[in-house]
Amino acid sequence: MSYLNGKLNEKRVLVTGATGFIGGRLAQRLAVEEGALVTGTGRQLDKVPFVREAGVDLQKADLRDTAVLRQLLTGQEIVIHSAALLSKHRASEEEARQVNIAATQDLLRLADEAGVQRFVHIGSTNAYGPPQRLLVDESHPLNTKQRDTYGRSKAVGEEAVWETAAGLDLEVAVARPGMVYGPRASSWTIKMVEAIQKGLPVIFGAGDGYALPVYIDNLVDGLMLTAVSPQAPGESFNFVDPPVDWHTFFGYYGAMCGKKPRRIPMWAANILAFASEKMDLKLPLTRDRLKYYVQKAVFPTTKAEKRLGYAARLSIDEGMRQTERWLRAAGYLGN
Repeated sequence: MSYLNGKLNEKRVLVTGATGFIGGRLAQRLAVEEGALVTGTGRQLDKVPFVREAGVDLQKADLRDTAVLRQLLTGQEIVIHSAALLSKHRASEEEARQVNIAATQDLLRLADEAGVQRFVHIGSTNAYGPPQRLLVDESHPLNTKQRDTYGRSKAVGEEAVWETAAGLDLEVAVARPGMVYGPRASSWTIKMVEAIQKGLPVIFGAGDGYALPVYIDNLVDGLMLTAVSPQAPGESFNFVDPPVDWHTFFGYYGAMCGKKPRRIPMWAANILAFASEKMDLKLPLTRDRLKYYVQKAVFPTTKAEKRLGYAARLSIDEGMRQTERWLRAAGYLGN
């Protein structure tokens, strides 16, 4: 059943990063539910057989290969740019700059040359950096000076998107998701379950700060609305489900595993984060990220609700139920 009432039926849509978690689910739903003519790009096409089975035309492409991208953009009406360098603790500054910034600018220019009507860029709430206030709406400045490589590159990358778009005829909009979880999610689902099973700490300090989860299908709803709404161009939109504290978020995974999530005091977490930064321990933990664990910041979707008609259709209870079913079927949990 079409979520958009047929607005994307027969529309030609290019999804970059279609072999990734967000891009794969987006491409699948666009093709199966919306009847869009979807081309998906990626580097490891064999990772996502379900995307090809959905009728998506999967094409191998590197974001830095302008010749291939120019060919793939020919005839496209909408581009949803999901591809990004996501290795948050291993990405070098130069790798992040090339993929998340320079390649995105090139893609915008190529899309404009090809006559694409709308370009939806998937940013991140990480671009805000550790929140400076408790209500972080889209007017909150992006933090291009933050220590975290991933967050900094997403902030600089989004600013580069707007600077580049200013000289083009292309309609551009930006989506800023929070912690995307759900079936096939690596960072906020599979790795969290594996960490709990191994007894690794996942809660730092009291655990009463707010997590920023967004279930994958809620995000995909938002992305599709951003792709078609006449009020989307020129705007950025938060996509974060209602806040829950870290104890609650990890409590769902703990219940699935039959094991209590491990907590360590904040002083110990700060020492670990400092050591990781200074000695390059390859841990997904920085002092900046620890700040998220203690703050009760809310990232409202009011703007998306008013301008796009967005609403989070699945609660965290239902999202976690669907996630658990997939984790069990995929062998990450006992039956």
